Amino acid sequence: MNYQKLRKTLLNIAITTGLLSSLTTNVKAQETFSNDHIRFNQDTVVEFEFIRSHGSYLATFGIKNETTGVETILFQEIKPYDSYGNPIQQTTDPGANNTNESIDYTGTIGKSVIPGDDVNIVSYNNKPDGSVVEFNFEEDQEYSFFLESVSPTGQTSRKLISTQNYAQFDGDLEGGNSSDRYGRNIVGSSVSWEDGGEITEGNDFDYDDFVIEIGGFLRTYCPPIR
Repeated sequence: MNYQKLRKTLLNIAITTGLLSSLTTNVKAQETFSNDHIRFNQDTVVEFEFIRSHGSYLATFGIKNETTGVETILFQEIKPYDSYGNPIQQTTDPGANNTNESIDYTGTIGKSVIPGDDVNIVSYNNKPDGSVVEFNFEEDQEYSFFLESVSPTGQTSRKLISTQNYAQFDGDLEGGNSSDRYGRNIVGSSVSWEDGGEITEGNDFDYDDFVIEIGGFLRTYCPPIR
């Protein structure tokens, strides 16, 4: 069966000899990928790259198959931010999008963020280990993203869904290099989350609490010619 793959790069494609052959294609993948819902018209493997998190809440990002109810965790924080437990005062900037900056309780891959247990990690020479994983969207199944957010004390817990207004979608799954609404360079599509903020302060709507880049370039894989 044919399937397609949305990768972070067009280069260094790893192919299992004798099993798959690959072709670059300009054919637009038929998908719905937005806050409304996520659906592909054929089996599609998509790469997800963790960019950065901000804020003091402990977050878990994943995908829910709305058709079957199955949830898959793609990335999860093992502590709220990289310097958690360090007495140094954090620099904060409430309400500002600080995705490219190491302030406001920053979380990075390998320090406070790790890939989920049940995902396939994709290795790139120019990216940190574990920062890119892939997920197989099954044909004509409906999906959504979720972000679970827990306060450092554990007293406050939320589960946010991408069909709500807590996730911003920018770019295009097959669009290659572009920029998001804040002018940040992205590859493919960017999904930026607002985790709800502190109850006492209200939402700051900075949409930098958990940032993922998805896809970038389309590859089509076909069975080998016999």
